[in-house]
Amino acid sequence: MKPFAFIFALISSPLAYAATDTQTVQSYFDEATQQQLDQDITWRRLMYADSKGQSEVSYAGYFLSAEGKANLKLELQANIKALFQAAEPNQSVRCRFPARSHWLMQRLNIQEQQLPAVACPELEDWIGQIKPYKATLIYATDFMGNPSSMFGHTLLRLDPQDQKQLNLVSYAVNYAATVAEGQSWSFAWNGLTGQYPGEYSLMPYYRKVKEYGDLESRDLWEYELSLSPEETRFLVQHIWEMKHVTFPYYFISDNCAYRLLGLMDLVRPNLNLKAQFNIDAIPIETIRAVEQQGLVADTVYRPALETQLQAQATQHGQALAKKAHQTAFSAPEQMADQLASYTEIERAQILEMAYDDLYLYLTSRKVQSDFAQPRLRQLLVLRSEIQLEKQRKDAARPAVDPTQGHHAKNISFTAGQLQGDAFYELGHRQAYHDLMDTQGGFRTGTQLMFWDGALQYRQNRLKLEHFDFLSVNSYNPITPFKTPLSWGFNFGWQQEALQDHGQFSDTQQHGVANLNTQAGYSWANQERTHLCYMQMQMHVQGSQALDQGWRAGAGPALGCQNVWSERINSLVQVELPYWADQNQWNFRLNSQIQYAINPQNAIRLNWEYQQQNHLDWNNAAMELVHYF
Repeated sequence: MKPFAFIFALISSPLAYAATDTQTVQSYFDEATQQQLDQDITWRRLMYADSKGQSEVSYAGYFLSAEGKANLKLELQANIKALFQAAEPNQSVRCRFPARSHWLMQRLNIQEQQLPAVACPELEDWIGQIKPYKATLIYATDFMGNPSSMFGHTLLRLDPQDQKQLNLVSYAVNYAATVAEGQSWSFAWNGLTGQYPGEYSLMPYYRKVKEYGDLESRDLWEYELSLSPEETRFLVQHIWEMKHVTFPYYFISDNCAYRLLGLMDLVRPNLNLKAQFNIDAIPIETIRAVEQQGLVADTVYRPALETQLQAQATQHGQALAKKAHQTAFSAPEQMADQLASYTEIERAQILEMAYDDLYLYLTSRKVQSDFAQPRLRQLLVLRSEIQLEKQRKDAARPAVDPTQGHHAKNISFTAGQLQGDAFYELGHRQAYHDLMDTQGGFRTGTQLMFWDGALQYRQNRLKLEHFDFLSVNSYNPITPFKTPLSWGFNFGWQQEALQDHGQFSDTQQHGVANLNTQAGYSWANQERTHLCYMQMQMHVQGSQALDQGWRAGAGPALGCQNVWSERINSLVQVELPYWADQNQWNFRLNSQIQYAINPQNAIRLNWEYQQQNHLDWNNAAMELVHYF
């Protein structure tokens, strides 16, 4: 009988273990049901579930249950069951989905010794490289050369413990659109309509500093978050889970800033940051929301290389800056002779600026390496011969942090006189900044308006005065180091002083679809408080009121933007388009002055004047603007 008893014991032991394991899993199912964990805010956020319990994740591998995308409870149970299943190295649920596994074990009080042993070398190596201890939210200021970056960009830096001075070698989490090569012509449209997949990626932070600070001349603001080491690690574990997941990327709404808010909501269940930005998610607005929740522990300003170079020009003077640029592009053997007449300290200043200038041209790919490298070496040799300490000084931190500037949206009320008639307007701008707004926290000389419009009531009629779908202006002043192009465009709808057959009128208005482009040059003082520009404009307009249904015009435009103080700024612009359909010049003058009551409220005085074919058009008004 003993052999039979032994054989029976061998057969029955796994069955008994399986029964015990099944009972254990069922007990945790019951506990999860009692706690309603499938409806817990953290589980819903881990699953990216909407109000109906449907996950927005389309990648099937993100779910363990075949019905997990639409059934949070079945997915939760599948994950609990998977915790008790043995698996090959890197294949356990604890290896593939460490964040959700950690959360389930914590909420159900499942001890590690209760579970089969796991081996997760890939996950452990990945986290071991990052060494997450704290997180820092990075804001890269606006960049007009890329539609997806016109509103700025955010990413998340993950810092190890006690490495504040070496954070350039930390890793950064970036969420961005994946764009195939050869799609530049449709890039903006696809980005606005969600045609690109957005995904998380991890890269060394110094690469982003080089890309933003050196290549694109964008200042960086670093906002250290008050997340605990445990919260930071949980966030990193979730990033690992998302390595095959993509979402439709929208430049305006479902973008980098929106998805990073979701990560913070995940690790802090009491937060609901993402819900504040269902329509649009402008990066600086999201950082402001993070700061208002008390999540920002410290702020660091990291100026771009070009910002540092301009600071040197301000410090040493324009004459030496111009000489530095000339020296940087001289033949190496001629450099010493060109500087012979300068004092020792002036030579040191010139050589340092020349090196930074040429290095900036090299990193932005405006000169070839075989041209730049011999000159850079010679500049270093000449500088090493001067026994003086470094002449560079750090660029001053801007007086206003971007989070302290005005909000992106505004609403306005205007009252005034138009051709002797009283009128009233109610306006709204969805985003972001215009030349008349207070400049604190923004780059002077940039304008980006999205969905800006106004309704006007005049002569007992209500009509749409204007609607700008998108208006962009980038005024890049000429400096001793470069002569950049200043450019802009506007696409929208506006009222024009026109008769029924397209003639200029001093009594009638008709709506026209309008496309305006402009290019030229601008100049500014060293502080960039006074900026003037000269450009050529091209206009194309379409309307039934025009004789042929459309018209084209071209002409010069001159203007000046002046920041007189923190509260007062003004703008004057003169345009002189020549309309081909009427063979007439159209003189246009637009002048505005603003007084900022505080960063979120302002008063403006506006005067517009037009003259064509000996007829005049006058519009004078006062405007109240509230930002929110």
